[in-house]
Amino acid sequence: MEYAQIKASLAPCGLSCEKCFAYVDGDIRRHSLNLKEKLGNFGPYAKRYETLLRNPVFGKYPDFVEMLDYFASENCGGCRNEQCKLFRDCGVRPCHQEKGIDFCYQCEEFPCNKTHFDENLYKAWVRINEIIKAKGIEEYYEMTLRRPRYL
Repeated sequence: MEYAQIKASLAPCGLSCEKCFAYVDGDIRRHSLNLKEKLGNFGPYAKRYETLLRNPVFGKYPDFVEMLDYFASENCGGCRNEQCKLFRDCGVRPCHQEKGIDFCYQCEEFPCNKTHFDENLYKAWVRINEIIKAKGIEEYYEMTLRRPRYL
């Protein structure tokens, strides 16, 4: 895959926008829409199955539907096209635009404290960018294709 296509698929921080649950053309949204269609009007059946099968898990179906609806409704165009809809205080996008770099590892100040990430995401961000720097963007991108976004 060409560098431009890879860059369009990955946020400046190195996370895969395509794998994010909020990404409009991502697998999570697509599968959520498909599952909603396959389930159809399952709600009344879930109530009956809770009693009929004596399984309380079916009583949680409304919560499941709420989460499924949320996943199916997300519509982020990706961090290179708009400000992240999940981390509204993300400092990566404005910083990369200001500095004119494609990825954080290319910055002289990497790692920095401008991300506004929590501790876990910050550690992942550093690790991701160190992998990109060591293995190259093409190999890193291929790695993202084989693993889930949320580990």
